[in-house]
Amino acid sequence: MELVFRINVNWHRSRMWGSNPRAEVWANLAGIRGDYTNGTVSGCGYDKESAAVDLALKDNPLMQTLMMWPKLNVNTGYSGQVTRVVNKLDYGYELCFGSMGMSEFLQFMRGNGFAVEEMHGDMFDGYTFRRDMPESFVKTV
Repeated sequence: MELVFRINVNWHRSRMWGSNPRAEVWANLAGIRGDYTNGTVSGCGYDKESAAVDLALKDNPLMQTLMMWPKLNVNTGYSGQVTRVVNKLDYGYELCFGSMGMSEFLQFMRGNGFAVEEMHGDMFDGYTFRRDMPESFVKTV
């Protein structure tokens, strides 16, 4: 069963804060479940794109299920260290990559077997993540 996350980031101008992102996430597990979430941030002095995407993904039920999946790869490859984009919880992990930049999250998703597509424009950024999930994940949904 294919798990797909589509992320659209639209940038809106603000007189005070420059450009502010609104991230929209559509998640779909092969017609079994579909979810939509969004996140918006403003301000200056940090990576707003990753902060908006992080907010949107934290609320997404399919992403939360992925974070609780026992076979999730959270290692960086360096002495078994846990990647910076997640925090350990009693029941699994939570995403926490806001303000770190999208490259950290893209690397994490690639490390978990997702094919990553990127699209970039003047006022738009888009990402698509795809992976065929094993039965052990599908049973948790």
